Amino acid sequence: MWIERARRAAALRLDPAALARQRRLNRLHSALILLFLVGLAGWTGLLVGGVEGLAFGAGIALAFLFLDPMPGDLLFRQAFGAVRLSPAQAPDLFALSAALARRADLPHPPHLYLIPSPTLQAMAAGSREAPVIAVTSRLLRALSRRELAAVLAHEVAHIRHGDLLVLRLATAAATLTRGMAGLGALVLLVFLPTLWATDAMPAPLPMVLLLAAPLLSDVLTLSLSRRRELLADAGAVELTGDVAALAEALARIWRMQGDDWERLTSRGPFWMNWLRTHPTLKDRIAALRSMAAPVRPVLSDPDRVVIAPPALWTLGSHHPAQRLARRWLL
Repeated sequence: MWIERARRAAALRLDPAALARQRRLNRLHSALILLFLVGLAGWTGLLVGGVEGLAFGAGIALAFLFLDPMPGDLLFRQAFGAVRLSPAQAPDLFALSAALARRADLPHPPHLYLIPSPTLQAMAAGSREAPVIAVTSRLLRALSRRELAAVLAHEVAHIRHGDLLVLRLATAAATLTRGMAGLGALVLLVFLPTLWATDAMPAPLPMVLLLAAPLLSDVLTLSLSRRRELLADAGAVELTGDVAALAEALARIWRMQGDDWERLTSRGPFWMNWLRTHPTLKDRIAALRSMAAPVRPVLSDPDRVVIAPPALWTLGSHHPAQRLARRWLL
């Protein structure tokens, strides 16, 4: 069982060469998927509208890309009912996030938000210039110090790698593909009798590709999301130097919360994994173990760069966030 493998990972230490290989592989895969998405969008626009259609679609996609997204603070407040934390409320957590931000060369430490929820979850939003991280109240209670450091490092790595921008670009390309393909299918349907009567039907292969393009773009976008998650896992290991902590956190979250997609895909056909936004737990732990050298770590090892996370913080009993959390959980 891969959860047992995660427990055995405690006897491993970071292999810098393996970490570098994992990061290069994930970056290469991400670049290829993104390039294919952009190429598919361009091909669809060219097929449907020629050069003019391609230019029009590219303009729309660029406008979508450069529109300012919703700020992370507003997103977490409006969508999740999150409460922003201050350094006075969670000094240790702020110290940990600030240390990770310095190691990631972020210009500012992330704003921290508490989501009063019974789920085990952490999320990142914003950009390098305005990073935001939200964690659920149950996650803070459930994880050990090392595990919490690894999860926060994973979210900091998302911000460091610019994953929000990367996925926005992928979404823009997929949206362009979907719109152009839908327009092409509509035109084809309207003029189908005329084309049939004049024996001017287009070749079957372009028509099939045109109809399949939206589904293919969605599958590629999900694949890119999974790749960015693996890259963020590698980034977390780089920031903390602790190979085992993130694997142990993932295994603990699985034991306490499970994963509906994991259960469903384990019983369903293999292609259902293509619809996941995150890799399977088994794949993530296997990738983490591939970054480790089978040597028992020594605490005084100078090559082992470890952030020692402080004790978990607690809110005052009269603070609004505490009351919100209790009301939500009870």
